[in-house]
Amino acid sequence: MKKLTLTLIFVFASAFASFAQEESQDLSAISINRSELENTAEQAVQFENFGGPYAIIETAAAIKGIGENLGRIVARDIFSQGVIEPLAKYTLIHAVNPNDTEKLSADILVLNENAGVDHINNLRRILSGYLEQAYGYSEEESATLSVFITVYNAVYRGNMNNFTEKYNDVVLQYLSPEKAGLSTNWEEWKGNSQIVIPLGTLSETVSSVDTTTISDDNVIEALRTTEDKGIEDREQLTEIKQKEAAAASENAKQSQKEAAQQKKDGNKEQAQASAQKSSEQQKIADRKTEEIKKEKAEIEKDKKELAAEVPADYLTGLFISDEKKGFYQLVTVDSSTGKIIRKSPVSQIRSKAVYIVDSVTITNLENEVKTYPQLYMAVCGTNDKHSAVRLCLIDTEKLELQKQSEEILSESAELILTRAGFITVVQDGKNYRIALYDKNLSVTARSQETVKEKTPLNMTQKGLLVTAENGSPLLLDPKTLSSLWNKGNTNVHNAGNEK
Repeated sequence: MKKLTLTLIFVFASAFASFAQEESQDLSAISINRSELENTAEQAVQFENFGGPYAIIETAAAIKGIGENLGRIVARDIFSQGVIEPLAKYTLIHAVNPNDTEKLSADILVLNENAGVDHINNLRRILSGYLEQAYGYSEEESATLSVFITVYNAVYRGNMNNFTEKYNDVVLQYLSPEKAGLSTNWEEWKGNSQIVIPLGTLSETVSSVDTTTISDDNVIEALRTTEDKGIEDREQLTEIKQKEAAAASENAKQSQKEAAQQKKDGNKEQAQASAQKSSEQQKIADRKTEEIKKEKAEIEKDKKELAAEVPADYLTGLFISDEKKGFYQLVTVDSSTGKIIRKSPVSQIRSKAVYIVDSVTITNLENEVKTYPQLYMAVCGTNDKHSAVRLCLIDTEKLELQKQSEEILSESAELILTRAGFITVVQDGKNYRIALYDKNLSVTARSQETVKEKTPLNMTQKGLLVTAENGSPLLLDPKTLSSLWNKGNTNVHNAGNEK
């Protein structure tokens, strides 16, 4: 991973600037063909994902289960062509011709018009689940293969010359120039994606996915243009190829023994077939061995280049993403040149109030626990069928959404920091209430009284002053969010900023 030094810049509401400086850290202190290869390098594969927050959160198991269900059906008979779930959100075309040994067969995952996948990680989960169930790959192997398959399909998006050259007619009959492969933009996926999974010799225990095809020079070059040069995934693929080489070599020896026995028994034709089979398997083993040798050398070279990199000085700040709608997003730039290094996929931050929280532990969709030294907290999203307005935690490195609040917020919700935590306005059915959050996005208090959806949050020396649902002033204890006035008392005294 590239070394970097981050300086974070944010603009806060002036009413809370002095308190933020008192209670939190000083923000400024956080500190093939050569021409084809060149074209690929210029068009690095960087997937644009929906940044969230989400209206509905699916579990990783449910997402992976989509692929697993398709894989189980294919596994019943991997030698027969078939179209699985043609009317569902995701269709799997098992386009195989075992008799064609010159060109490749393939599986084609089709994302139909009603497909809901909007993040490359989730698409890879679907592919991973499919590969595990259809061909018996391990969880780790299928995860690695899914990375290469998606990059391969992005590199060759719409390139029918490539597909025509490599794949048999059974595969080509299903592909169209406008849909073949995978766009790097999630908004172009549904109804426009035919993800091609090249298959090797299905009758052998060498490999089902053709790992040579999905890791050709163009694909490797695309991975090398990423920040970490794709080293971990490339190393894992070499391990898969090592298993393939060993299996092919063993098959070659076994076929050779069979040929010798058949020749001894006088079965000349069978002996010739077994000898041919042995030769083909040995060629596979030799080819895989050469690929492994070449890739290991390139990986070591890339590791040295990464180690020699001078730490970069980057700045991260809040920038306008949609001026008409008043949305913002976090952007990281090179402090020396102003070059944009990374834009957050969370492009619907709803206000300039972005806070930094320290030491937050999060369990992700895979039930992996990770502690982040720092995260950004902000109100994000828009209320529609796909998204929702929620409180979000965004990591400081990749600028991606790591956690969102369970509660949906008012579209006009402010976010303020007090000594007790973070205060905002949340939905409660058709009503709205004031809620107090801790840094983990857990609600620690909620007002009993309902408030106006667009109420300002006025922090005073006496408490939090808001607009009640009936339009009258309401003073709340900032720690408990209970009312500080008797019913009917609407007087406000000694208003001022909390210090």
